[in-house]
Amino acid sequence: MAAWDASKWQFPTGYTINDFIADTAGWEFWPVVVDGEMAGAIMVRGCDIHVCVQPQHFKRWATPSMYRRVLNHKRVHGRLRTVVAEQHQAGRDFVERFGFRVYGNRGLTLLYELR
Repeated sequence: MAAWDASKWQFPTGYTINDFIADTAGWEFWPVVVDGEMAGAIMVRGCDIHVCVQPQHFKRWATPSMYRRVLNHKRVHGRLRTVVAEQHQAGRDFVERFGFRVYGNRGLTLLYELR
């Protein structure tokens, strides 16, 4: 639910929580908590990773322990991949600061990878 609440603003009109649940079946969710409040979740499945954090918590949620957890996941899978909407500047800034690099695009969605 935290991942949906944090990311539903990005989906097209008509995309529902039921669509989200169906599309994320098989994904693991790591809760993101800021100052005792549920701020969102990190979704992982194999080398794919997506961060779903409520906008008011941008630049506040990425703790050293969360970075370690993400980098450990990368070590296990050899690389990480994610996607960011081209117009989502905060998302692009974050993944690029983390070290992800663009390797392609699908329309207005940028494909990123961390090796």
